[in-house]
Amino acid sequence: MELNNVDIKSRPININCLQWSEENHISVISPSGIDIFIPLYKSKYTRNAVVTCQDSSDRNPIKINDFNSTLIKDIPEVFKCLTWSPIGCSIIQSCLFIAITSRFHVAIYGPKDGPLQRDWIEVENMSPRLFQHYTEQTSENDADETLSDKLQSISVSWSPLCFPESFDPFSVIAVGSKAGTITLWSYKNGLDHILTMQPHVSWVITSSWSRWLDLGQDQYASSFVTASDDGSVYMWRVIISLIPVISSGIENIKIQASVTLHATLSQADNRPASIMKWYECNNTGEKLAIVKGLKIYIWASNGSPLINTDLDPPKMFKIPISRGIIAIIWNYDGSQLYIFNNEGNNLTINVSGTKIDVNESTTKYINDVLATKWQLQYEDNEDEDEYEEFDDESQNDDTLLSEVEPIYFGADGSGNSLFFAVLFALETTDALYITDKYEVSYVTFCPSEEQSNNELIPSLIMKLKDMLEDAYILERKSTNYLMWDLLEYCDLENESDKNDSLLHQMDKACWDCYHKYATSSSISGLTEFSLIGIIMKWKNVLYRNRSINALRLLMHIYSNTMVSINHTKIDSTYICIKYGKYLSKHLEAPLDVQSQRNPAFEDCLKKIENYFLKQVLSTIVDCIKCGIAINNGHDQLFVVYWCDWILLYFNDDNELLKLAKFLYEYLSTLQELSGSFKTEKAWISQLLSSKKSKIINKAPTRASCPACQSNVSFMRGPTGQCTKGHIWDLCSITLNVVEDRNVRSCINCNRKILAFSDSRNPVGEQSVIVKAIFESCEKCFYCGGNFIFRQT
Repeated sequence: MELNNVDIKSRPININCLQWSEENHISVISPSGIDIFIPLYKSKYTRNAVVTCQDSSDRNPIKINDFNSTLIKDIPEVFKCLTWSPIGCSIIQSCLFIAITSRFHVAIYGPKDGPLQRDWIEVENMSPRLFQHYTEQTSENDADETLSDKLQSISVSWSPLCFPESFDPFSVIAVGSKAGTITLWSYKNGLDHILTMQPHVSWVITSSWSRWLDLGQDQYASSFVTASDDGSVYMWRVIISLIPVISSGIENIKIQASVTLHATLSQADNRPASIMKWYECNNTGEKLAIVKGLKIYIWASNGSPLINTDLDPPKMFKIPISRGIIAIIWNYDGSQLYIFNNEGNNLTINVSGTKIDVNESTTKYINDVLATKWQLQYEDNEDEDEYEEFDDESQNDDTLLSEVEPIYFGADGSGNSLFFAVLFALETTDALYITDKYEVSYVTFCPSEEQSNNELIPSLIMKLKDMLEDAYILERKSTNYLMWDLLEYCDLENESDKNDSLLHQMDKACWDCYHKYATSSSISGLTEFSLIGIIMKWKNVLYRNRSINALRLLMHIYSNTMVSINHTKIDSTYICIKYGKYLSKHLEAPLDVQSQRNPAFEDCLKKIENYFLKQVLSTIVDCIKCGIAINNGHDQLFVVYWCDWILLYFNDDNELLKLAKFLYEYLSTLQELSGSFKTEKAWISQLLSSKKSKIINKAPTRASCPACQSNVSFMRGPTGQCTKGHIWDLCSITLNVVEDRNVRSCINCNRKILAFSDSRNPVGEQSVIVKAIFESCEKCFYCGGNFIFRQT
């Protein structure tokens, strides 16, 4: 077994110190800072960033002068807790995180340019907002100690995204204090206070949110669970109402919230709750597990959210005597719960039946794998220290290894819980092992199931089908997070050509979903002829369509299992386009399997482009018919490019040809564009009358080469080539030639998109189409990946 552990330069001191984000980033919080890294395929990883805790005295107005603060005033400030946001909360659609320091500084951090960049910065300082809110709300009767406790934030949670029908998605942040208060803040590229509640009389040590439930009429509900150090645990029903408001001519929303107590979950157990974990499924409802001491309490609903049910008494399981539980993880279908304790052991329990019992085989398998991992780490450390002198040279390696034991600090599961990331350190009472490496901890990866377990495949496919039923799935979680562990679990070398293999079954599930909902992917009309109306329409039809989302997951699968998957013939030259090349490690299927899968990939690609062109161009046609003029040069040029693309690659689709003919005819009436498009209109007329044009493959070449100014021809892929052989990337949305080295690229497939929001590429005030398409396409339309700035 290969050793691929991540070194952390210190030992964590807090629970929940390791967390796996919905962007497939893993964070470890320790006294040395926050380490962020990305799992790759074949158990590899890349370290993304290390965020160090900077002295916050110059930007934190909260100054605590109690006895405890006096004791730690000379101790360097460190991070105490962290929570990841859902994906899509930032301008670049990546995950952010909130961290609280030992001096109660609360701030939101994010990548400077993109999730693959190493520069993570403080993007929002919450401390002044908390200070202002609590000082303004303080009455004359409040004691100084009460205000001081309110200002000492000690816990934070970030809700899943809420998806209003007519507004952009947003999330809710909950910040708990030592005074038992919680402030709720909405977040979407900025903070807005919603309300302050007092759920407890003592410290709020943890809180957790369920997924938002649409109640209709712009109202949404979530189960919000809070826990205090006095042992009390409550489930609250939080209902938010969205009220449209207009400020300075711009429509926005005001969020109002109401909070009512739904259930008491304390169970006469006065020990504080340390961990809360939700399991949510579209078909089987919700499950909630809460850890109190060595006991785990589990509530479950059958097909509906817990917030809509009268909670039955929970199931309870008590682990054997231990120093404590450091993590719990739901398995892929919610039937099992993986428990990790501080002594370096896993215990897997079955929770789907009427009685909880231990799954002995899974428990043994996970413990055996992890034992091998930490033993390899010990041997690797010993190899590095082989030249050191020991007082007792007679003591052999077997004796030393028997005296070393692992300590687990944290663990979390991948998107489908097929793999764990476990944070551990090696410890012994023998002074011989106490070296400069003693304070180092390690993150290792462990599968939850044996790879050869074919009985698991039907359950995994059922989980994938359930995800595909959610129209918002690619806005809730990144494709990397959803698919990484499924692809890592595939055995491509031995099973990729078998019909019952996991890879083949994933392909089939995605295609089945596409065909199931393809009939509902027809062109939808535009109801509000405004910039905001166009943007909201395009966001809904382009990114919340189940059939197209299924194709996007297929694109992700193809991109990460096929090295050279698109060969385009142009002037007798084959251009090999490598997708996903920025991922350091691929899962490469055998070449014969890649060849067999290539036609399906081409079909997938063409269906995605066909859908995009129909939805976008039909909206533009609706606007023109309703009297909205397309006067801007950028808008006109991009419409022409889209129509030319139809002539080249979709000349067998009458619906697209009719849209292109209408737009060519409209554009020929504009004085801003030279030419009447007679040739193009004649071609379309011939095609619509079933008279194939002999020159149809010689579509116009309007773009010019930035290097030699010769004409650039479109290629069947994200590139264009000029007559002198220069090859250029094309904008994946507008088909414009990309010449800026700081262009944005898809994090997954590396397709490019122009950065028209950048000052270097200004767009006129009247450029409605360009503004709308770029504001709508915040993610890669082909695979759903985030766009990031990357040097090409």
